[in-house]
Amino acid sequence: PRTPATIADNVGDNVGDVAGMGSDLFGSFAEATCAALVLGSSIGLSGGWDAMVFPVTVSAVGVFVCLLCSFIATHIKPVRSEADVESALKLQLISTTILMVPAVYFA
Repeated sequence: PRTPATIADNVGDNVGDVAGMGSDLFGSFAEATCAALVLGSSIGLSGGWDAMVFPVTVSAVGVFVCLLCSFIATHIKPVRSEADVESALKLQLISTTILMVPAVYFA
């Protein structure tokens, strides 16, 4: 039935699902970063400070690349119809890769 209570329940379920996926994604990202920091610190004196800072540097560069590629998705090639979704996702993947590879190499 399409009662206000049923609609509110469905909206709440959807919000909970999206929030849950976001927290899972953040948790995985934080765990991977912490694992890389532990590996960097276990190298000891041979790796130096660079081994500890590298995972944080990659994450910081990734934030700026994400912001730039989000601008591409919203202003340069926005999705106007369902048929545009695949090409927009491919553009996002390619542009993010093109920006991240040299950024991580020179980091």
